Amino acid sequence: MAFQAVPNTSRLAVVYSRGGVLMVNVFHFYREGQWGSPELGALLDAFAGVWLAEVLPNLHSSVTVNRYEARGLRAPVDDYVALFPSTPHTGGRGGDLTPGNVAFCITHTTGLTGRSARGRTYFGGFSEEDVTGDSLIVTRAQNLRNALSSMRTTTIDAGWSPVVVKRYDDKVLLPTAITLPVTGYRYTDTILDSQRRRLSGRGA
Repeated sequence: MAFQAVPNTSRLAVVYSRGGVLMVNVFHFYREGQWGSPELGALLDAFAGVWLAEVLPNLHSSVTVNRYEARGLRAPVDDYVALFPSTPHTGGRGGDLTPGNVAFCITHTTGLTGRSARGRTYFGGFSEEDVTGDSLIVTRAQNLRNALSSMRTTTIDAGWSPVVVKRYDDKVLLPTAITLPVTGYRYTDTILDSQRRRLSGRGA
């Protein structure tokens, strides 16, 4: 797809190694006015602090963050910053690691209806000790939802608001994408999903 501008918006990616296999989570943030690499760096610092303190303790110890990276989406060539942790940012749970395709979904809400008005984060790399049948235990689910809420508060304080990027309207690609502010995070149930692309040999 040709580049589609997203005004005043950056794309932040958490790039992990999950037992030696690549795994990525992506988020989008909106900021008014002029900004560049220093502001992207501040966003990464704020985001990474929450990720280390509140997300990773719920993931398996074989999950390690390789880097946090952010780039502007205002133009094809835009500011880019990467943060490589000086000390390992790793998961805190022991036991056996769940298969690569096992994921838990949390929805980003915007107060609007429709699939394009919601975002999703698929967490992976859990301990089998935190799985009962086909479900993640409630404590882990609640912790991850609360971690995203903390991330939202922290990044807003740093001048960046989490958003959902809407690229299509009625299946038609928009000339310029629009953003919808994230109002909260929820999960429907604790049943685990399958992300086949995360299986070894099938992609990230």
